[in-house]
Amino acid sequence: MTVSIHDNQLVSYEVHCAKRTITLRTEHRVENKPTEFTNVVFEGVQGYHFENDAFGNIILGLVAAPLEWLLTEYGTQISESYRMAGSPGTWAANLTAAPEYLRGHGIKGFILSSSYGLSGWVLAKEISITSTQPDRSI
Repeated sequence: MTVSIHDNQLVSYEVHCAKRTITLRTEHRVENKPTEFTNVVFEGVQGYHFENDAFGNIILGLVAAPLEWLLTEYGTQISESYRMAGSPGTWAANLTAAPEYLRGHGIKGFILSSSYGLSGWVLAKEISITSTQPDRSI
Protein backbone atom coordinates (compact mmCIF):
# COMPACT_ATOMS: atom_id res chain seq x y z
CA MET A 1 0.00 0.00 0.00
CA THR A 2 1.28 3.46 -0.92
CA VAL A 3 1.66 5.94 1.92
CA SER A 4 -0.46 9.04 1.32
CA ILE A 5 0.43 12.60 2.30
CA HIS A 6 -2.87 14.10 1.07
CA ASP A 7 -4.24 16.48 3.74
CA ASN A 8 -1.11 16.06 5.87
CA GLN A 9 0.24 19.09 7.67
CA LEU A 10 3.78 20.03 6.74
CA VAL A 11 5.53 20.26 10.10
CA SER A 12 9.01 21.07 8.80
CA TYR A 13 11.32 20.75 5.87
CA GLU A 14 15.08 20.49 5.73
CA VAL A 15 17.45 21.10 2.85
CA HIS A 16 20.82 19.41 3.36
CA CYS A 17 23.06 21.12 0.80
CA ALA A 18 26.10 18.85 1.04
CA LYS A 19 24.05 15.65 0.83
CA ARG A 20 21.68 17.15 -1.80
CA THR A 21 18.63 15.96 0.08
CA ILE A 22 15.33 17.55 1.05
CA THR A 23 13.19 16.07 3.82
CA LEU A 24 9.55 17.03 4.30
CA ARG A 25 8.17 16.00 7.70
CA THR A 26 4.40 15.68 7.74
CA GLU A 27 1.64 14.71 10.13
CA HIS A 28 -1.89 13.56 9.48
CA ARG A 29 -4.04 14.65 12.41
CA VAL A 30 -7.58 13.39 12.90
CA GLU A 31 -9.56 13.93 16.09
CA ASN A 32 -9.74 10.84 18.32
CA LYS A 33 -7.16 8.96 16.24
CA PRO A 34 -3.39 8.58 16.61
CA THR A 35 -1.35 11.06 14.59
CA GLU A 36 0.31 9.53 11.52
CA PHE A 37 3.88 10.71 10.84
CA THR A 38 5.20 10.58 7.28
CA ASN A 39 8.50 11.73 5.81
CA VAL A 40 9.12 12.54 2.17
CA VAL A 41 12.81 12.41 1.25
CA PHE A 42 14.23 13.61 -2.06
CA GLU A 43 17.77 12.45 -2.85
CA GLY A 44 20.16 13.61 -5.53
CA VAL A 45 18.50 17.03 -5.65
CA GLN A 46 19.52 19.17 -8.64
CA GLY A 47 17.13 22.05 -7.98
CA TYR A 48 14.01 23.07 -6.14
CA HIS A 49 11.77 26.02 -5.44
CA PHE A 50 9.24 26.35 -2.64
CA GLU A 51 6.98 29.35 -2.10
CA ASN A 52 4.04 30.58 -0.04
CA ASP A 53 5.01 29.01 3.27
CA ALA A 54 2.02 29.78 5.49
CA PHE A 55 3.54 28.21 8.64
CA GLY A 56 0.61 25.81 8.80
CA ASN A 57 0.72 24.21 5.37
CA ILE A 58 -1.70 21.49 4.29
CA ILE A 59 -0.49 19.25 1.46
CA LEU A 60 -2.84 18.53 -1.42
CA GLY A 61 -0.51 16.24 -3.34
CA LEU A 62 2.89 15.36 -4.68
CA VAL A 63 3.13 14.15 -8.28
CA ALA A 64 5.82 13.28 -10.78
CA ALA A 65 6.06 15.74 -13.66
CA PRO A 66 7.77 15.39 -17.05
CA LEU A 67 11.05 17.33 -17.16
CA GLU A 68 10.07 19.21 -20.31
CA TRP A 69 6.80 20.37 -18.76
CA LEU A 70 8.45 21.45 -15.51
CA LEU A 71 11.19 23.37 -17.33
CA THR A 72 8.65 25.05 -19.60
CA GLU A 73 6.29 25.92 -16.75
CA TYR A 74 9.02 27.28 -14.46
CA GLY A 75 11.67 28.17 -17.07
CA THR A 76 11.47 31.94 -16.62
CA GLN A 77 11.89 31.58 -12.86
CA ILE A 78 14.76 29.09 -13.26
CA SER A 79 16.56 31.29 -15.81
CA GLU A 80 16.26 34.37 -13.61
CA SER A 81 17.49 32.47 -10.58
CA TYR A 82 20.48 31.22 -12.56
CA ARG A 83 21.22 34.73 -13.87
CA MET A 84 21.04 36.31 -10.43
CA ALA A 85 22.61 33.62 -8.23
CA GLY A 86 23.88 30.65 -10.28
CA SER A 87 21.01 28.60 -8.88
CA PRO A 88 19.93 25.86 -9.24
CA GLY A 89 23.06 24.75 -11.17
CA THR A 90 25.05 25.11 -14.38
CA TRP A 91 22.50 23.00 -16.27
CA ALA A 92 20.11 25.99 -15.94
CA ALA A 93 22.26 28.08 -18.28
CA ASN A 94 20.69 26.30 -21.26
CA LEU A 95 17.10 25.18 -20.67
CA THR A 96 16.88 23.74 -24.19
CA ALA A 97 19.61 21.21 -23.37
CA ALA A 98 18.60 20.81 -19.70
CA PRO A 99 16.13 17.90 -20.16
CA GLU A 100 18.78 15.76 -21.84
CA TYR A 101 21.36 16.63 -19.18
CA LEU A 102 18.97 15.99 -16.29
CA ARG A 103 17.61 12.76 -17.80
CA GLY A 104 21.19 11.58 -18.38
CA HIS A 105 21.83 12.02 -14.67
CA GLY A 106 18.66 10.15 -13.68
CA ILE A 107 16.81 13.26 -12.52
CA LYS A 108 13.00 13.34 -12.32
CA GLY A 109 10.61 16.23 -11.73
CA PHE A 110 8.11 16.51 -8.88
CA ILE A 111 5.38 19.05 -8.13
CA LEU A 112 4.21 19.74 -4.57
CA SER A 113 0.75 21.29 -4.32
CA SER A 114 -1.07 22.42 -1.24
CA SER A 115 -4.61 23.07 -0.14
CA TYR A 116 -3.11 25.82 2.00
CA GLY A 117 0.39 27.23 1.94
CA LEU A 118 3.65 25.85 0.62
CA SER A 119 3.92 24.64 -2.95
CA GLY A 120 6.73 24.20 -5.46
CA TRP A 121 8.84 21.84 -7.49
CA VAL A 122 11.83 19.54 -6.99
CA LEU A 123 14.29 17.97 -9.44
CA ALA A 124 15.80 14.86 -7.84
CA LYS A 125 17.05 11.33 -8.56
CA GLU A 126 14.97 9.55 -5.96
CA ILE A 127 11.97 10.07 -3.75
CA SER A 128 10.82 7.98 -0.80
CA ILE A 129 7.65 8.39 1.26
CA THR A 130 7.70 6.49 4.52
CA SER A 131 5.72 6.22 7.72
CA THR A 132 7.90 7.17 10.64
CA GLN A 133 7.93 8.08 14.31
CA PRO A 134 7.69 11.67 15.55
CA ASP A 135 10.87 13.73 15.35
CA ARG A 136 11.40 14.87 18.93
CA SER A 137 14.09 17.37 17.88
CA ILE A 138 11.58 19.74 16.26
